[in-house]
Amino acid sequence: MPTASATRPTNAYAHAASPPAEPADTSAPLNFEDPVCDPTCGTGGLLAAAAQFVHRSRPDTTQQSAAVVSGRIHGFDFDTTMLRLSSMRLALQGFEGADLRYRDNLAEGVGAERERYSVVLAHPPFAGSVDYEAVAPELLAMVRTKKAELLHLAMILGLLQPKGRAAVIVPAGLLFSSTSAHTELRRLLVDVHGLEAVMQLPGGTFKPYAGVSTAILFFTEDAGQADSVWFYDLTADGWSLDDRREPLLSQDKLGVAPDSVLDAVDHTRNNLPDLMRSWRLRHSSERRRARSEQSFCVTSAEIAAEDYNLSLGRFRQIHEMQRAAQEGIRLGDFAEIFPGSVRRSELDEEPDATDTAGRRRVLTPTLLTSTLPDVADLPLRADQREPRRRLRQGDIIGRDLAGTRHWTCVPSQYDGVQPGQGLIVIRLTEELLPHEYVIAYLSSALAEQQLPKYGVIPRIKAREMADIWIPRCDGNLSEIRASLAMLDEGEREAARIQDDLHRRRMQIFESGTGSARRGRLDDAAAISSLTAQNLRRHNEPYKLFQDSYPYAVARAVRKFRHSLSLAEKHEAAIQCAESLILSLGIMALALATDRGRQDLPAIAQWSQSVERGGVSLGHWVGVVKAVAEDARQHGDPAAGLVEATTRKKGGKGLVADLDQLVVLRNKIRHGAGPRTRAELEKSLGRIEPLMLSGLSGCAFLAHTRWVHTERLQWMPDAGKFRVSGLALMGDHPDFATVSFDTAHPLADDRLYLIPPNDEPLPLSPFCLLSDCPTCREWGTP
Repeated sequence: MPTASATRPTNAYAHAASPPAEPADTSAPLNFEDPVCDPTCGTGGLLAAAAQFVHRSRPDTTQQSAAVVSGRIHGFDFDTTMLRLSSMRLALQGFEGADLRYRDNLAEGVGAERERYSVVLAHPPFAGSVDYEAVAPELLAMVRTKKAELLHLAMILGLLQPKGRAAVIVPAGLLFSSTSAHTELRRLLVDVHGLEAVMQLPGGTFKPYAGVSTAILFFTEDAGQADSVWFYDLTADGWSLDDRREPLLSQDKLGVAPDSVLDAVDHTRNNLPDLMRSWRLRHSSERRRARSEQSFCVTSAEIAAEDYNLSLGRFRQIHEMQRAAQEGIRLGDFAEIFPGSVRRSELDEEPDATDTAGRRRVLTPTLLTSTLPDVADLPLRADQREPRRRLRQGDIIGRDLAGTRHWTCVPSQYDGVQPGQGLIVIRLTEELLPHEYVIAYLSSALAEQQLPKYGVIPRIKAREMADIWIPRCDGNLSEIRASLAMLDEGEREAARIQDDLHRRRMQIFESGTGSARRGRLDDAAAISSLTAQNLRRHNEPYKLFQDSYPYAVARAVRKFRHSLSLAEKHEAAIQCAESLILSLGIMALALATDRGRQDLPAIAQWSQSVERGGVSLGHWVGVVKAVAEDARQHGDPAAGLVEATTRKKGGKGLVADLDQLVVLRNKIRHGAGPRTRAELEKSLGRIEPLMLSGLSGCAFLAHTRWVHTERLQWMPDAGKFRVSGLALMGDHPDFATVSFDTAHPLADDRLYLIPPNDEPLPLSPFCLLSDCPTCREWGTP
């Protein structure tokens, strides 16, 4: 017969509720002598798991030991049907002697059961209120409340022996609700009863029977305050979180101790093995984990400072706010924030065409969607009273209810409209960051974590939003806006493509012959396949560099991508860095020559090195820096070189990457390169990130074509020269033939740089095209 934990997902928690073996710990495992109680035993799942655990722990597994274990198992319930089911379950597993009794815990109180049990495992009823008259006075003396889940927890505290241990499943609301009863009970758990761990369970753990969010509390009776409390965010237990609760992994990968090793993908579907490993480390390495990770520790003093809030999300929120405070700008320091004030009861739903100015129009939260309605379609305020505030063009508005807040910038036609109750209005008093950037951040999950929420239906308050931290973003406002506009364009195009594919899928089944339907299917499949290929190509950056960068760089990238051994890959990475630096240097020299700036000191040093026959990579990087800085001072974009070499926060950027690559490359080329496999791995681990960052920072190279001219033709009607040649871009079997018009004649059989929206620049004599005598391929020495 298979074990229950292998066949029913909820029993995984019954097993997890008994802590793993640590002999000297206050949360030591169940042992043979421990009397175990579940005061709300239901169908007996927790008791059966506990009995099996203790029974397996005995070296002697005879029938007599099973009988003795049964004598240590105690369960109560006020439903006789549940008691019969519990009895049957335990009997089928060999523990028919368990003590199962009818008992109304809340009405009878602890009574004669006080301090009888070493271990309590419980899953009390989640919801419901009980009249004070129906509750035992001793429970009300501990916590005066009508909430059943709080009263059950107080009951459990009374059942435990001193230093007795408990694992109790509770509704998530118990962790953070702000009533005095909730706060006091949490204080008792933290300060008096040694709360040790809070395990947050997935939202669908107890479906289809209940969908409420839950957690497990681990604590020890009268243990005093622990130094810290361990939190674990269990997001997957191996089973689907819908009503069907089907296994997501094969049988050998389910449970807390699967037979097979789980990889990273398996972990996203079953966290239980990681949970058990992390539990064993909760007093050591777990204390050093960041609060953005799946598990971490929080000191009891910090918990007390937060009114004993035990919500894992709250401490992640604090962590995120602290991180944002270091990297960001407080919203209240550059914005005025206020709520909408017009109540729904004050609206006149009848349209009034005479109110052309829109002074009585009101924007309500329900009308705030991805597309704002016309002002003429907004409801009217029934009276003529002046609102506290009116909307202005450029205000940022959103809903105060959780969910889709639809943060939006107020357009000019909404100037003067009255904001309805339920809206939050943010008015930037100083544009430290663009409106578009603020909206993008407020719409993110990171911002949502910072927002303090109130009430059963969570709302945010305008005054609390002043303490939100908006992450800084380097660059001037127009550059940030331009980047956000490009991001929006990409998202719109992706949505358009998705809509088009969906439309084509639906067209397959429209009326027509079978042959026509097959044709529509093949067309849709071909378009979908082409789309997928393009997306995959862009998701692999090295492939993108190989396809679109100047030939010398693209060829080096190809060699890196296709290297078979670690040594080959390491050498290819060095060559890739060399090719990138040389290509940038050649481009910089061509730009300087065209602008008449050959007198720059760095270029003079480069020329002297050429004459001496020894140009180092450092000289090439020096030329790139000097030409870029000179162009920056003269307001010349230099075909994208100026923007690419702009230093970023902390001195980072393309120039820093190139400098580090030169240092590493020189060290290797001068005899201090890696010799063993371990040294190769370490060296490549330092070079590749710099190489990838450098290649990514040179995106402008994909838009500045390197062309080998072949034919020049005068176009008298246009008054221009038409040039034909080969675009030496990307690593392709055959270079693409290109033609372009220019106002000035170009020489045949020469290399030119064609910047966007600029005249061609000769790359000679810095770069020539010739056949390699060894491989007969074209090269650019």
